[in-house]
Amino acid sequence: MGNAKDEGQEYNCLIDELTGIYNRQGFYEHTEKLLKENPNISFCLMYWNVRKFKVVNDLFGRESGDKVLKYLANSLKKEFGNVTASYGRFESDNFICCVPEEIIQKGKWVHLGDISFDAEGSEYHFYSCCGLYKIINRELTIANMVDRARVAMETVKNNYLKPYAWYEESMWGSMVEEQKMNSAFRKAIAENQFKVYYQPLCRATDGIITGAEALVRWEKPGEGLVSPGKFIPVFEKNGLISVLDRYVWSEVCRFQKKRLDQGLEVVPVSINVSRVEFYNPNLCEDIRNIVQKYDIPTDLIKIEITESAYADDPTLVQEAVRKLHEYGFVVLMDDFGSGYSSLNTLKDLPIDVLKIDMKFMDSFDKNQKAAVILEAVIRMAKWMKLRTVAEGVETKKEWEYLRSMECDVVQGYYFYRPMPEADFEKLLNQTGIKYVDNDKDIPELDDVILDAFSHGNSKESMIFYSMLGGMGMLEMTEDNLEIIQANRGYYEVIYGNEKDFSGFSKTMNRQLRESDKAVLMEKCIAAKDTDEMQYAQIHFLREDGKYIWLSAKIRYIGSRGKRSLFYLAIDNIDDIKKAEQDKYLLDYSAALVKAFDKVYRMDYDTGMVEVLHSGEASMKVKEMYYFRNFFEKFHNNIDWGDQKNAVKIINNKELLDKELQESKNGSYSVHYKVIKSEINIREVSALFFKVELQNGREEYLCCIKVDRAKA
Repeated sequence: MGNAKDEGQEYNCLIDELTGIYNRQGFYEHTEKLLKENPNISFCLMYWNVRKFKVVNDLFGRESGDKVLKYLANSLKKEFGNVTASYGRFESDNFICCVPEEIIQKGKWVHLGDISFDAEGSEYHFYSCCGLYKIINRELTIANMVDRARVAMETVKNNYLKPYAWYEESMWGSMVEEQKMNSAFRKAIAENQFKVYYQPLCRATDGIITGAEALVRWEKPGEGLVSPGKFIPVFEKNGLISVLDRYVWSEVCRFQKKRLDQGLEVVPVSINVSRVEFYNPNLCEDIRNIVQKYDIPTDLIKIEITESAYADDPTLVQEAVRKLHEYGFVVLMDDFGSGYSSLNTLKDLPIDVLKIDMKFMDSFDKNQKAAVILEAVIRMAKWMKLRTVAEGVETKKEWEYLRSMECDVVQGYYFYRPMPEADFEKLLNQTGIKYVDNDKDIPELDDVILDAFSHGNSKESMIFYSMLGGMGMLEMTEDNLEIIQANRGYYEVIYGNEKDFSGFSKTMNRQLRESDKAVLMEKCIAAKDTDEMQYAQIHFLREDGKYIWLSAKIRYIGSRGKRSLFYLAIDNIDDIKKAEQDKYLLDYSAALVKAFDKVYRMDYDTGMVEVLHSGEASMKVKEMYYFRNFFEKFHNNIDWGDQKNAVKIINNKELLDKELQESKNGSYSVHYKVIKSEINIREVSALFFKVELQNGREEYLCCIKVDRAKA
């Protein structure tokens, strides 16, 4: 047995110097002992990895990175220090634990990988992913068990919606396959097994080729084509993607240079940049250097980035895009809508072209919401000065729909599949196309509009959405007008206090009623032609079927192609208009009193009549009476002569409308006698008709003339 000093040195060799917990060797030895001493306990391994840990070191320095590692180590100590378990720092930002299965089942461990720390006066949050392996075969070495937990972790390392995964045997086969790919990579590069395929991009208006996207395929001897979905993620994990990307970029530049030297037509080709490339500080220079090496114009090479790359590290991607612009490149965002993107992303990231993930079109024929979302994205992209490319177009119906929405470019199997270089050359030579740059003359819109469209959190956006009064934006095309944005005040003006606006939608995409549309369309045209504020009053139909009066102010903002944009401010003037129309009705009925004794307004919804004017002192204006039972109540005293159906017609709105429509003068008249006694008989004439007010509202009036001289 060695002395105490030797034992202390041996112990120190098993401890991670930074965190004070076991290192790799210490974990192996302690866990092996743990399993032997507790044969009746079911254990699980947990393999932790800190997501985007490199960013911590790059942005805040190694000292802050060490603070993150210590934080996670202390979390493991606190959680598992008093239970039958082992834990350690495996390497870099990877940690490993061996804990009883019952602890896993309780679930408290899930948030152990959530890390918060302070740097430069601000709090930052980082998260970990975890792979779990239930130890069934204790004959395996601890190293083999750890490998299985690590393999499970790798399956969720880039999935930000899933923090952990359990090991399955199929994962081991995947790891073996990955190792085979890694081993075959260098030979594949040397033998040109990787081929660049080109998928044309076509103008949405006519289908003419306007560019292409470069895609990589692995033509593996004896196996045929290997799907990019298999080898790209593998090479991203092990760093080989950097070599593959540059190989593809060089091949594309070589192809472009060859056609230029031959005097043949060329179109811009977009190259893909892997998400992990943005951690390479020389990325932009590498692309520029390759293009300069082949001496081709920068506008013949476009750069595609994925939205997932932006989600990984927005700051790095923003800086890269800025530098690419500085070097003269056009930048596209690929697969927009497939994961974490939003219109706010487009505001913060200065890209030039938006490639829309056509998962929107998966349920094109069945899901109306998918079409609404797609149309909204294309519209907003246009107003934010972005060209749009729709990927995955597979049918003529999809193409026509996209064309109707003024999508700029389409790509998909309906037009062309990805093809080898030779086939793409033949296609270009046959079509003899002439590339036209359509990115010119895009109007500048002010920051308030851009931020409002993107639902951002800037001061300008907050002003728009919290502004007192109803504010919105109208988009006008040749034959349509649509409300595409609205603030909270817009809803409050229309609904008052009738609704809860906590979850109100800022984007309306609401079609207006035809009569309202016609009025506003006329005012929008005038605002655009004169560049002056225009005013209008409209009788607005709410979603609940109720009409209200609105006063509208309209100001022209700008145009893009066939689309024009306007500010809309609204006020509720419903009470004012009702008062105006009530006065009109009273004035109208006052004139009728010259020919009649009494004038009533009839409300068929309530069955009540309101006295508008009366020549009798005992009957006051605005008094209300129930009219539907009047004739039944006094039927013994009324002689209808040959108008036996009069009561039924008067009491029924539909029957009265029919009589009014069929009459020559638009009225219905009845005559009857009121017999109070043998000597007190009055002849009464009643005239029923409708008055149409300015807002399209209809009022039913009843005018009564009594001849009291009959006996």
